[in-house]
Amino acid sequence: MPLPRQGILWSWTIQRFRPKSPPYAGPEAFEPFALGYVELPGAVIVEAPLTGIAFDAIRIGMTLETVLVPLTSDSEGRTVVTFAFAPAELQA
Repeated sequence: MPLPRQGILWSWTIQRFRPKSPPYAGPEAFEPFALGYVELPGAVIVEAPLTGIAFDAIRIGMTLETVLVPLTSDSEGRTVVTFAFAPAELQA
């Protein structure tokens, strides 16, 4: 089912420690990241990382848009990507 690309930030937190593996598949060198719940209009609320925004600039109610970001590399050295949400005004 196709989902809207833009949504509204419903809630968020900062992940300050490396989650357990599995299921976490990110890099061993961990850096804290923002994690948000984004309400996609008429659809669902999605949990995903927030990117392209400083922690102190995150605000509930801001408009965000789906983007692809690098997550890690696979066993053959290829980049594995995942989705995240970035401020919509930064998108071209």
